[in-house]
Amino acid sequence: MDTKLLSNCTANEVYDTYSNCLSVLNQQDLSADSNLTGISTRLSDRGKVLLHSIGVEKKSEFTSEISALDDIFDSRLICFKKFVDANRHLSDQNKVEKANKIWSKIEANNPYMYKLGYEEQMTQALSLFDDLDDDIFQAAMSELYGVAESYEQTKIAHTKLQTIYRKGQEVKALKEQVVPSNNVKKEILDILNTKLLPYLDILAYNQPDVYGDTYIKIMHYIDLVNTKIRTRRSKAVPDEEVNSEVE
Repeated sequence: MDTKLLSNCTANEVYDTYSNCLSVLNQQDLSADSNLTGISTRLSDRGKVLLHSIGVEKKSEFTSEISALDDIFDSRLICFKKFVDANRHLSDQNKVEKANKIWSKIEANNPYMYKLGYEEQMTQALSLFDDLDDDIFQAAMSELYGVAESYEQTKIAHTKLQTIYRKGQEVKALKEQVVPSNNVKKEILDILNTKLLPYLDILAYNQPDVYGDTYIKIMHYIDLVNTKIRTRRSKAVPDEEVNSEVE
């Protein structure tokens, strides 16, 4: 038997092949053959791992969303700073005094925090909010032009950024723990090509009435995927290279 699943298949193609092969095997009572039962059990185990790996790897880390929300937060923070600074230059000394007190907190908590990395930026922003959420500063903001409104918009932007950033980090943590799909793909390829297909070939030859149909159905699914792979690869490489890609 020469036909094997081509090694340059994708993880999704391996999963589809595994799933179809297992479906065919489950149509038959394998209890009388411990070898075939063992192969089927191993395939099932690795297939579940592969599906999980593919699912986790496809999850978005929200990189573009985080970047966009970071830009919004930066803009809101700069806007807030400008409103506070503008109030510092009014003719009303009462407002100037209140604006200066708020400005002192901005300076104490790094007025250029938007130039920092996400973690430091968000942490320093929380420190600033902790100071300015005090009733004294909130009362001062309410008497200044545009400060209270821009401050609230800054906090809203920070909350949105922090929420999506945390989701991205959680996905990243999952990806770091999951078994890479390419590794599991190779395991399933090995089981199919060196265990299942050769063994089924022997069984189908010796017991065609029992295993003939099972072998034919499984080979059909193998051929379907191989045809897809060869069609894809033939657009980029010579025929001899396409035909040599079996592990």
